[in-house]
Amino acid sequence: MAADRPVTLVRDWRDTAAALLKARSDGTTPTLVTPEDAAAFYGAGYLADLQERARKEFADVDFTLIVDCGDAPGYALACLRAGVKRISMNPPNDKIADIARQMGAELVRRPT
Repeated sequence: MAADRPVTLVRDWRDTAAALLKARSDGTTPTLVTPEDAAAFYGAGYLADLQERARKEFADVDFTLIVDCGDAPGYALACLRAGVKRISMNPPNDKIADIARQMGAELVRRPT
């Protein structure tokens, strides 16, 4: 991820759509990040659906969505199985990173 990409916290579809509308208007390529431990309280299915809806409704906007999985490998795996492409964990987990790579996804550092 480029350091010059704007980072926006997204909690739900309204936040996501607003960030992507702004990106479309500004011509930017944003990084969207969920709240810390989002996988635990939103659930993998919701977060994967959020990613897919954004990709469909904003196909013309280049963006990255990072789902925070806290320190829970189980939630991270659930997100990967649901189709989430970028997850973050604290602390990073090498086994989860390897599994993510095998699934065409990645474990990344949570942007600040």
